[in-house]
Amino acid sequence: MSNTLQSGTFVENLLAPRRASASPWLTWYSASGERIELSGRVFDNWVAKSANLLGEVFDLEEDSLVVLDLPAHWKSLVVALAALHHGATLVDAEHDDAQQATLWVTAQPNDERIPGSCEILAVNPAALALSFGSDLGPVAEDFNASVRSYGDQFYPSPVAGEATAIATNGGAPISLATLFGAEAKSQGTILVHAQLPVLDLLPYAIGQWAAGDGIVLVEDGVEVTARLRDGERISFDYSPQD
Repeated sequence: MSNTLQSGTFVENLLAPRRASASPWLTWYSASGERIELSGRVFDNWVAKSANLLGEVFDLEEDSLVVLDLPAHWKSLVVALAALHHGATLVDAEHDDAQQATLWVTAQPNDERIPGSCEILAVNPAALALSFGSDLGPVAEDFNASVRSYGDQFYPSPVAGEATAIATNGGAPISLATLFGAEAKSQGTILVHAQLPVLDLLPYAIGQWAAGDGIVLVEDGVEVTARLRDGERISFDYSPQD
């Protein structure tokens, strides 16, 4: 896939080859002791449900601006790909255009930085949380309570390859074609530390998933022991300097 590609179903092309796979796609270790393993099939199901939610609740579409105000986490990666299914542009909360966003995805729905004109999707990162909780606020949509009710399949329409997928302050925007067209060398099962901002992690994760790799994402504070490495069959440690 090259940057000259004009349109496509980019997330679909990434997920479809491993949709039937039971092999780990993304494994999450939290500092509170959670271990969540998502196969290609299960991860795809979460992305599909999330994409259906974004379309039906927020009318998300190509070029919609979405603030992804979440840390690197399996749920933030799911929501990021769900938004990209629609051709949306992802920015972080510090982006110059964040105040013009269509949607703000956050674990802090009462954050004073969120403009009154912006819709809010509240995400509780706890794996077993069936609702956001008491701090949801009066206007936010509860991701945890709602997402499971949406369809298990998402049928994307083609989106423009030149559309901006990720925009950062001071850096060149990353188009959909560039984000999903980069070729990566397969590394096997990759250990990644979650203190990396999610929009920095996303291009790397997409490239390695496309190469057939699995990712083990560990939250700050998790001790990466020899037992963890052996159990997950870690073959490569990712550093942003690599």
